[in-house]
Amino acid sequence: MSTLLLISGSQRRESWNSRLLDHLAFSLQWQCAVDLLEPRSIGLPLFDQDLENDATVQQTLRGLHQRFAHCCGIIVACPEYNGQATPLLKNTIDWVSRLAHIDARFANPFLNKPVLLCSLSTGCSGGALVIQNLRALFGYLGASVLGPSIGIARAADQWTADGFQFDGATDNQIEAALSTVLQWAAHPRQMTEPESLFL
Repeated sequence: MSTLLLISGSQRRESWNSRLLDHLAFSLQWQCAVDLLEPRSIGLPLFDQDLENDATVQQTLRGLHQRFAHCCGIIVACPEYNGQATPLLKNTIDWVSRLAHIDARFANPFLNKPVLLCSLSTGCSGGALVIQNLRALFGYLGASVLGPSIGIARAADQWTADGFQFDGATDNQIEAALSTVLQWAAHPRQMTEPESLFL
């Protein structure tokens, strides 16, 4: 059975995007194994190449890298901070992508990995700008960023005591996107390793 890694870009306890991942995880539980990465458990400092050889950092990084490497696909849900990805998510991706350059025993865990991008906003944008931003980031790392994405506006209006209650069109959008990432996870595409811009 395929394993999908789900990661939220927000560490806020009542994060709408983390709630969205919980909603997606419930939908996926009968179709694949789900590894839900808790943002507060990441435990990495702000990226700094001077810390690359720190034993504690490397231990944390190896464990996190293993989760990215062993999954068959990634689902990212990230809020939009001034039109960009959150510092938490960008910092995590920078560290995980760097390990292959620090230690030759590790490979690029993003290469050919299908990535489904999601964003849920309280306004009307549905995270359109952050999805575009993340498409460039994961594409640069060699991931197979899926064409379909999940962008949902006015989150608070769709939250109930029983969780999210989306309209039919949104439910269909989610179902189609999840079906696509599951198909790609089962049949990954191949491409060459990108060069790194880390200096």
